[in-house]
Amino acid sequence: MRALLAALALTLLAGCAREAHLPSAVHQLGIHPARTASAEGLQVMRDRHSGVRLWVAPQAALTEVDVQQAEMAFTPAGEPAVVLTLNDAGRATLAELTRRHLGQPLAFVVDGELRLAPIVEEPVLDGRVALTGFDSLQEAQALVRDWSH
Repeated sequence: MRALLAALALTLLAGCAREAHLPSAVHQLGIHPARTASAEGLQVMRDRHSGVRLWVAPQAALTEVDVQQAEMAFTPAGEPAVVLTLNDAGRATLAELTRRHLGQPLAFVVDGELRLAPIVEEPVLDGRVALTGFDSLQEAQALVRDWSH
């Protein structure tokens, strides 16, 4: 009987250990100040689609934690987009960030990969941004699922 209980306990512990090592399924988002030229303290990143090279601040100003709501949308060309609405703290941070970086790019990094880098043309005061350039509708839907609260 003890041998049976010991075997059962080991089986349960092994199952728990496997589950503990599963990678997080939540996609990571980072919105970083960036520049088009080298600057001290910035790391170089390349957009995987366009090949554009940017120098990106290593610390994100905003992350998926700042997202209040994520929604599916489509561009006029019919491509999937994810519209993010930031929470109050995120909205204030984005407004200040875009005020300070007029004429410069903001790097949108998803899972460590540069995905979008629009040039800030005016301050974003409403706390809403749209992400585009997805490989598939499923990819955009997965981000909406992960970032919706």
